[in-house]
Amino acid sequence: MSDFSKEYNRYKYVIENIKDVVWEMDTDFIFTFVSPTSEEMTGFKPEEIIGKCMLDFLTPESKSNVMIQWKLHEQKRLSGLLKKITLYELEFLCKDGSIIWVEVSAKPVYKGKKVVGYIGSTRDVSEKKEYENELRTYIDELKKTNIKLNELATMDTLTGTFNRRNFDYHFSEYVQKNKIYNSPFSIIIFDIDHFKQINDIYGHNKGDYILQEIAEVVRDSIRDTDLLFRWGGDEFIILLPEITLKSAYKVAEKVRNAIEEYNFGLKNSDVTVSMGVGEYKKGDNVYQFVSATDSALLRAKSNGRNKVEFS
Repeated sequence: MSDFSKEYNRYKYVIENIKDVVWEMDTDFIFTFVSPTSEEMTGFKPEEIIGKCMLDFLTPESKSNVMIQWKLHEQKRLSGLLKKITLYELEFLCKDGSIIWVEVSAKPVYKGKKVVGYIGSTRDVSEKKEYENELRTYIDELKKTNIKLNELATMDTLTGTFNRRNFDYHFSEYVQKNKIYNSPFSIIIFDIDHFKQINDIYGHNKGDYILQEIAEVVRDSIRDTDLLFRWGGDEFIILLPEITLKSAYKVAEKVRNAIEEYNFGLKNSDVTVSMGVGEYKKGDNVYQFVSATDSALLRAKSNGRNKVEFS
């Protein structure tokens, strides 16, 4: 046996026994050679593929994608930027109608400087794509879970307002703006008058309902840029960026009136709130700022409730 025959038989054996499908195409994407492993991978025997266009075996989406990529491929080739081997991931239509994901490795064949065809291989990567999809789903679910955990860490689940922990973050943010831009900001602290009696008379479910409704009334009465926090129990804080003490007082009166006029469905009982208003002073920490405003709230309660007092 000649050296050429030995070499031929060696390559023939490799091509016929590797799992990948080896193929040749002309410049019109017509298959001119397909290795026997095509039948195991796709159900098509080589003779059922040879003479047909590669695009006929792709899903519409993959067909569109491969044409877009091929145009880019040609632009790179003509500009001298083309890599020797191009990889594609495509959806292939099998003989039984099923669809598999394949990775296609393609390389142009030149005669002189002219492209006369393409050679390449096709590998079934369906399991890989399935794993990638599962991984992508897992990552998406993880992101959703992280968002939910973040909400639980920063939001009050009963009222849908921000919680006390979140207040510290926003307070620090506005302190920095105050330092850099001298931007004022104020807070309103309020709680519900005689809330314990409401719970005792009407029950805690009704009390929870009132907390939820008050949060809604407040949100409807303030700007989108204002932030509402549940401080604890029946006590809330409204953070008002770019607002001075005088303007914050007007907002407090607007909120107080809105709550007083709202029908909470209690027989022979009105729901009112007492409020303290304070503007941030340079150098105050969060405790000093809140404590001073809370003192104004206590004065409002001691002066008859359903009132607004300055810090």
